[in-house]
Amino acid sequence: MTGPVANTRLDRALDGALECALRAPRVPQTVHARLHAGLARAAEADLSTLRERLESERREQLKRLETNYIRLRRSALGTLIGVTFAAGAAAAIALPWLRAHLGTYTPEALTLGGMAIGLGIAFFEPLRSLLRRY
Repeated sequence: MTGPVANTRLDRALDGALECALRAPRVPQTVHARLHAGLARAAEADLSTLRERLESERREQLKRLETNYIRLRRSALGTLIGVTFAAGAAAAIALPWLRAHLGTYTPEALTLGGMAIGLGIAFFEPLRSLLRRY
């Protein structure tokens, strides 16, 4: 046939014969309940898979954070030890010269100098770490 399917008596008769020959099977009444239960189980499996994946990602992130935290602590401790040693050596070398030139103001000068160095480190270290990234 060409064009749209003709709705003739013959076509209707063939459709009726096919309906009689190929009847749809009877479906139990519980099929819809079982279908919805199966879909719910599939959704639970998807949710549990998603949950496991998200939990493993979270564990990996926490492990990375802990590793970076430990690295940062070690770096800070090393810097503190190095600065303390350098400050002690500088004070041992500079103290006789400072006493000769400043006299009784030497303790104040050392305090202000240490404070200036500490503030410089506190304000310029974040800037230096930003510059290291780029």
